[in-house]
Amino acid sequence: MTQDNKLLNLLMNISLGTGFFMLAIKMYALAETGSAAILSDAAESVVHVVAVVFAAWSLRLSRRRSDQSHPFGYDRITFFSAGFEGAMIILAAGYILFEAGRKFFEGPHVQEIGLGTAVESLVVVINGVLGFTLIFFGKKKKSLIVEANGRHVLTDSVTSLGVLIGLLLCLFGKNPWFDSLYFDPIFACLAALNILYEGLKLVFRSFHGLMDHVETEVEKKLEAILLQACQAREVAMHQLRVRNSGERYWFQFHLVFPDGVLLADAHRKATEIERILDQAWPGAVTTTHLETQGDHDLVHQPSEDGPA
Repeated sequence: MTQDNKLLNLLMNISLGTGFFMLAIKMYALAETGSAAILSDAAESVVHVVAVVFAAWSLRLSRRRSDQSHPFGYDRITFFSAGFEGAMIILAAGYILFEAGRKFFEGPHVQEIGLGTAVESLVVVINGVLGFTLIFFGKKKKSLIVEANGRHVLTDSVTSLGVLIGLLLCLFGKNPWFDSLYFDPIFACLAALNILYEGLKLVFRSFHGLMDHVETEVEKKLEAILLQACQAREVAMHQLRVRNSGERYWFQFHLVFPDGVLLADAHRKATEIERILDQAWPGAVTTTHLETQGDHDLVHQPSEDGPA
């Protein structure tokens, strides 16, 4: 196992352990306070623990070598994992909105608010640090699974911050015109809407990945590198296609050589270009199709059986 894989596995294990700890203290705070806002936070933590277990399994599966049944490997599980995590977040948001609405109309009842604020303050700090760490290393190591988990943890931290503000308003926002305890279900709803937004973003990102949606920034960078590499070797390039399978990129394009080029020379230049791309995107898989300028149009003319 590489050092990068060991680091990512360690981060996922830390995230899972932290998730169980956060869930335990939130459930304790919920039992003591009866707060709708803390209920929303605890419900999000239940979803988070389930999602992290699935993400940790997906991370290990994505690194399996290709085999006869999966010749392109298993790394597209990355997008499915992100989509699953997003769907779980959306379910949690729906439950929170239902419970907050019910408590709002029944009348809020919150006790031991000081304990609740202490717990939520701790959660904000721990999940904030962990979330930013997971996102940083997920992007750096090009692991969507770890990055998605980091965004979920950061969402949990933002949710807890909203809950904390609601509890503080319950504690110090007393006035003769409005029962400050209503801040509890109000901020629970606001937290749920934030969770819903983050969940939808993950689902759409997963959908785009599974549908091979074009990543414009990557394609522009690739075209610039290819143009420079091809010009230096007097080669033309077209029919560029890019696919992100979650853990690595797949590049496919045609290289057009001058007439009379030796196959050995063409193969050498193509290999040099492939190595340049591998340096820019470590682990990328590049497939090239070699052609000559003189007979290119003739060879690719449509036949009676269909396109060449």
